[in-house]
Amino acid sequence: MESFVTEQRNHVSVHVLPTRRYINRYIHLSIVNVQGRIPPMVFAVIMRMLFKVSSVAAGKRELHHQLWSIGVNEIKFDLEHKGDMQVASIRMHMPADVLPRTQERMQMAMNLLAELLYGSSLAGGSNSKLHRKVGAEEAQIQEELIWAEHYAGYNSSAWDEVVRGRCMESLGYIGRPTAQDLKLLRTCVQEGELKKWYSEVLRSPFHVHIIGDVQPDTMIRQVLDTFMPAFIMADNEHSSPVILNSRSAEQQKLGEMMLELADIQQCKLNVAFTTGVTYGSSDYAALFLFHSLFGASPASRLNLELRERKQWVYQIYSTLDDYRGTLHVTTGTSSSYVTDVLEAIDAQWMRLCGGDINEAEMNRAVQNMMHYVQVGLDLPEQMVKLHLDRLLHQVEMTTQQFLDAVSCVTSEEIAVVASRMNKALTWILYPESEYTGTA
Repeated sequence: MESFVTEQRNHVSVHVLPTRRYINRYIHLSIVNVQGRIPPMVFAVIMRMLFKVSSVAAGKRELHHQLWSIGVNEIKFDLEHKGDMQVASIRMHMPADVLPRTQERMQMAMNLLAELLYGSSLAGGSNSKLHRKVGAEEAQIQEELIWAEHYAGYNSSAWDEVVRGRCMESLGYIGRPTAQDLKLLRTCVQEGELKKWYSEVLRSPFHVHIIGDVQPDTMIRQVLDTFMPAFIMADNEHSSPVILNSRSAEQQKLGEMMLELADIQQCKLNVAFTTGVTYGSSDYAALFLFHSLFGASPASRLNLELRERKQWVYQIYSTLDDYRGTLHVTTGTSSSYVTDVLEAIDAQWMRLCGGDINEAEMNRAVQNMMHYVQVGLDLPEQMVKLHLDRLLHQVEMTTQQFLDAVSCVTSEEIAVVASRMNKALTWILYPESEYTGTA
């Protein structure tokens, strides 16, 4: 099975997967804000300034021309929380052999990413090109402040994300910015401290993933030469970690239920469980199979019982958060079925705790898991995600080792994992128009 070749120099790690399986070559740059070293909103705004295309027309035209010249359609940018870490991901790909000078264009693509990262006016200096960018970036700072004021940590029109986010915030994890977060961000902008935090960004862990028909040694050397900055922390400079969230999940009373009124037409429910299982541990494969049996697949217990047989819900699914050790069941239903749905979720959980799993169901769950992993191996972005997860978890488990572990899981092991889970919190978004005070 193909694997990444890795080399690290200081805070920059390069991971190259040489393969001819894809018609494109892929470049992924991930920058990690570890344990709130940089205030989350400050990190988010700086990363958006560096890599998210401004609404300024001139900036768009210039970037699109550069992308076109190297055969890249667009730069994709994502920002997500992984436990107490933030990860900014910048991705691009280009045809491998369709256009000439493939290796040269790969270097041009890396140079473009480096220019976006190190060529910001936040870096200071006297470069005339930087001075021309200052006015545009000042306008973008104001644009990003407006974004931050309305930022909710998730898309507020995607109600599944909202109700799941409410649970995570209540359990003590980073979610929507608080008034204190926004005040800190505004203070940073007003007092010109973004440059200081930008310097902290440049000290953060960088992970550069390259996938395609490339020579690992050559590509690693090119990446390190491109992304190792001429920026070195002086010996007398010290970083000051920022503690963002003093509330831990353990402070939340287990089993609590919260009801929130919202301008929606249907109730949205999220049941959050704590799993007590860490990524890559000996019982992780059993947890993943529980997840598949419980709600992760169309053939899961919750889908068959609540969606197909009872027809109480249009959609129901479970999601596993490896970084926070939680599993979520998310669904929507009419207000008249809320109690029935919650009781049915508990009932299916209890059945799995009791080991009520027949052989055919077990085999189907294993095959679904094998298919899920194989599909992931055909998607470069999924391969990078899985590899980055292992790096951030500091786990050596390979995909093949995980598949081998899944194939050996027994129903008794699934029952043990299910029994150790705790229902931490249930959050209900309830239609304002239907609330009578007796829901």
